[in-house]
Amino acid sequence: MVVLVAHAHIKPESLPAYLELATAMLAPSQAEEPCITYEFFQHPTDPNHIVFVEEWTTRAGLQDHFEMPHFKEFVKATAALVESSNIRIYEVAGHEDL
Repeated sequence: MVVLVAHAHIKPESLPAYLELATAMLAPSQAEEPCITYEFFQHPTDPNHIVFVEEWTTRAGLQDHFEMPHFKEFVKATAALVESSNIRIYEVAGHEDL
């Protein structure tokens, strides 16, 4: 399994537009075969800090997601709305449900 965690700091004046675009990404991304989880959250003390948490069955599945038209359109549409971002990909060998 692969986990992607992306932190994006959105320009305050751009937050409503960014949230609309991010929300539109949920259904098509969640419908992709290798997608396990695809969600985003607003930080509780900084509403301009958005965190995406994604789980994919394989790295290849995540890479396929990066090639999807809806992903490419999202990146293009949000580029000017983001002040800074940090994206990490984790390779997970296993997990335990508690």
